[in-house]
Amino acid sequence: MAELADALDSGSSSFTGVGVQIPPSAPKNMITNEESFLKYLSTKKTPVDIHALRRHFDIKKSDRSRFKKFLDTLIKEGSVIRLQDDLFGLPAKMNLVTGKMLGNTAGFGFVRQEDKEDEDIYVHGNNMNGAMHGDKVIVRMSRGHRGNEGDVVRVLEHANAAIVGTFEEDKFFGFVVPDEKKIWHHIYIPKELSMGVKGGQKVVVEITEWPGKGRNPEGRITEILGYKNDPEVDVKAVIRQYGLPEIFSSSALEQAEESAVPIPEEEYREREDLRKETIFTIDGEDAKDFDDAVSVQMKNNGEYELGVHIADVSHYVKEGTALDKEAFIRGNSVYLPGTVIPMLPEALSNEMCSLKPDVDRLAVSVSMRIGIDGSVKSHRIFRSVIKSKRRMTYTKVSAIVEAKDPALRTEYKDISRDLDMMLVLAKLLNDRRYADGSIDFNFPESKVVVDEKDVPLRVIRVERNWAHRLIEEFMLLTNEVVSLHIFRKGMKNIYRIHEVPEFEDITELAGFVNKLGYAFKPPEDLPPKVIQALLAKVKGTPEEAIVNKLALRSLKLAVYSTEAKGHFALAKKFYSHFTSPIRRYPDLAVHRLIKNAINKEKVDVNRLVNIAKHCSETERKAERAEEDVVKIKKIQLIRNFPPKAYAGVISGVQGYGMFVEINDFMLEGLVHISSLGDDYYSFDEKNWCLVGRNKKKKYRLGDTVKVKVIKADLDKRQLDLALV
Repeated sequence: MAELADALDSGSSSFTGVGVQIPPSAPKNMITNEESFLKYLSTKKTPVDIHALRRHFDIKKSDRSRFKKFLDTLIKEGSVIRLQDDLFGLPAKMNLVTGKMLGNTAGFGFVRQEDKEDEDIYVHGNNMNGAMHGDKVIVRMSRGHRGNEGDVVRVLEHANAAIVGTFEEDKFFGFVVPDEKKIWHHIYIPKELSMGVKGGQKVVVEITEWPGKGRNPEGRITEILGYKNDPEVDVKAVIRQYGLPEIFSSSALEQAEESAVPIPEEEYREREDLRKETIFTIDGEDAKDFDDAVSVQMKNNGEYELGVHIADVSHYVKEGTALDKEAFIRGNSVYLPGTVIPMLPEALSNEMCSLKPDVDRLAVSVSMRIGIDGSVKSHRIFRSVIKSKRRMTYTKVSAIVEAKDPALRTEYKDISRDLDMMLVLAKLLNDRRYADGSIDFNFPESKVVVDEKDVPLRVIRVERNWAHRLIEEFMLLTNEVVSLHIFRKGMKNIYRIHEVPEFEDITELAGFVNKLGYAFKPPEDLPPKVIQALLAKVKGTPEEAIVNKLALRSLKLAVYSTEAKGHFALAKKFYSHFTSPIRRYPDLAVHRLIKNAINKEKVDVNRLVNIAKHCSETERKAERAEEDVVKIKKIQLIRNFPPKAYAGVISGVQGYGMFVEINDFMLEGLVHISSLGDDYYSFDEKNWCLVGRNKKKKYRLGDTVKVKVIKADLDKRQLDLALV
């Protein structure tokens, strides 16, 4: 990770390829970019030897070491292949492709190509050539009975230098069973490298020897986390498994502490003073960092003036500092049950950058004039000083504006009318967004409550009331306004994009909902309104939750990009993340772009590309870590309950059984087909159901059933269920 930060802040000229750079002292006759080098190789009918390359690019003797580093970087990237006798060529001309190995628990894998994510290459277990799950590899293509098949030619970059797992001991040695089941190898641990670990303990292993044909990898224990059934150990293990950095460097902490000082007088002079305005925050009950505050006024012509005020994190986190590098590496804060791994130290995230009530705070404010039709008539973006009047919660705001609670309206009489006005405005914005085709998915969310030792206490359903939606509408609008503002300035930006889904995926969704009796014929040129209309049809029906879930699965993942490809689900052409700079690095980068626009400063496009790519990856990592911890905690909780029947919904059907989501825990488990003893069942793929051969009983996606828990397996993180 350190290399990423170094590459981000290096003063050298950047190549087209991310992370590939040439020293700033390189002479003019040396290669100036990766593109020209690859273009030259593409014109050659055969691989080119090192001497020909040196002659063509006029590499002097004094520059050979730099040239070698440049070649080594391209080779590590997979852009160039080095053959015997120092010959260099392009992978595509040798029937080779570069990609990421996706392991399978059965001992084989698929390689996800970097430029063709929908064309995975199957690799048999005997042809892995030492590759493990997550590794960057080069594969030689072949055609087999599975379609695209290949053999791993070379591992370019290992992804699993450290692995988390459970230690199993023998008399003379031990081995570690990885928690990540896609790493199917057991890791051999010599006794002298075991740190005295005991069987059943969770450990972190450093790989000392990678696997070979018929040989498991070897490693040494670097950390003993504790026994696997300890709830605190499970959380720690997931944090280590995903490489989430918990500790800030001393230099980053020092810089954060140095920043946490009273606001200098010059800042008051250079900013708009909004401290007398009625500005307040609305967040969850357990929130500690408040990076957005809101205000509203009604103008004489009936228009609204909405103010969204975001903590000016970029004032405190200067580009290129140790603090900035660590924030970039993390990419985002990670929220796990009972704990937060913040992107910024607490001196900033919970103090100077947190818009607490009754204290002066620096902000970047977006003031928007909104017409009675919900359209933005004008806007201003400016630096400000604010003083929040209240720290409100979603629960209280909902009680004030929806339930009209008289006691709370009296207690908060200074802002009750503002809240009423905000509710009207939020509904106006919501109606306009819906008219534009924006999709609102509706399925319940859950939260696991844990005690101070990470022991799960209960699962609660998170209800979205109008207080949540009010803030959501304001932030969505602000993000769009800021994104469009930067675009109109003619500057590059980091967009939040959500591309149009693949037609095949939508066709599969159509097949399911048509079987349920809902007419759904999506066009090939799919507008979001078509999905929106489908969700409106199923609203309030027993099928609503499952159709919402399947519709979401049929869409692509949202990512960051420097290309304005639009946001399909929000039906917006320009959209960027701006409103959460405390917990998301792309928001911090967009804040800096706003200041670049104000000061008419040049933007480093390669840097933005790097941020977009890296933060898309850290976001996925954080999501997977959160999902794993939530699942572990729910399984721990369900194991503590005496056996009973649970109501559930069939959430998936396969040839080997059906998945059922238990309502009480919002947790999915498998009813294996072998447990269905009242008949012999077959999988009807066309109708998404299991059908009894004799009695013709059907179990369909979306059906309600009752189940009992047969086995709650923490090691595999799965539930085995049986129908009651």
